[in-house]
Amino acid sequence: MGISLICMGVEIVVLDFDGTLTDVDKEAVPAIEGWKNDVGRDLGFTSEQIQQRWVAAESKIKANPIDYGWLRGDKIIAPACADPFVMATVITQVLFDEEGKYSDQSEREKVLGGFFSDNYRKATTVFKDGADEFLSELRKLFGVYIATNSDTSKVSGKIEQALSDHSAVPIYGDAKKYNLHPDWAEVPESVEREGFGRPLFLRRRQYYDVLQKIMGDKGVSSDQVAVVGDIYELDLLLPEYTGMRTVLTPRDSTADCELVAVSSAPKGYVTKDLVQVVQHLESDK
Repeated sequence: MGISLICMGVEIVVLDFDGTLTDVDKEAVPAIEGWKNDVGRDLGFTSEQIQQRWVAAESKIKANPIDYGWLRGDKIIAPACADPFVMATVITQVLFDEEGKYSDQSEREKVLGGFFSDNYRKATTVFKDGADEFLSELRKLFGVYIATNSDTSKVSGKIEQALSDHSAVPIYGDAKKYNLHPDWAEVPESVEREGFGRPLFLRRRQYYDVLQKIMGDKGVSSDQVAVVGDIYELDLLLPEYTGMRTVLTPRDSTADCELVAVSSAPKGYVTKDLVQVVQHLESDK
């Protein structure tokens, strides 16, 4: 007797937060300015010097996007252009290298983490157009969760600023989508995707565990989950590999190779706005 494989419809939607529901390029402006000033003080630069060196490092990175990215150890885990905070991280890495500072990787990552936590709180809240209506409509159709690298309380505080009450949406903060676990053998170490020019690393176990917990809470399979995010490697690569539907909400700086990777995946979709996300997922229900 043959086995019939049935593709089940979407039951739950897992959302990234910063850059997916918010306009991270606008809200990050004061945070990145604070980050830049902190780096300048750390390196003993004047305000004029840090501004010049920051711009020069950013130009170097953008001119060679394959060679630079967010490093964890010796592995690039996201492109520099992923969002303003990632770009600030990569610029800081370049400046530390140029100045010969924090050569110990664990110490460097601790310092970078401090810059992020100290300055993320300075970010304003700028929701994308229609984000409130998007969340309201999505919650009528699906079980909705948020999985984010940011602190749970900070994200819940931002959501409270929406016009509607979305406090019932579960938030899984500190998902650590950037952490790699080399010894975790559930998935291959990496995969190749056209245009990236480097391996894309899969072993993000803490993020995997968050997704598994969400599925367990609702009693669904990966085929019934859609993940929506703005950064392919951090938000969508692992869900894609495990059989979930993926939806990319790109920003102006999103690289073409990310658009191609998602749009060419069997269950991938690239949207122009949040309205299209609902329309696409509803058609897949």
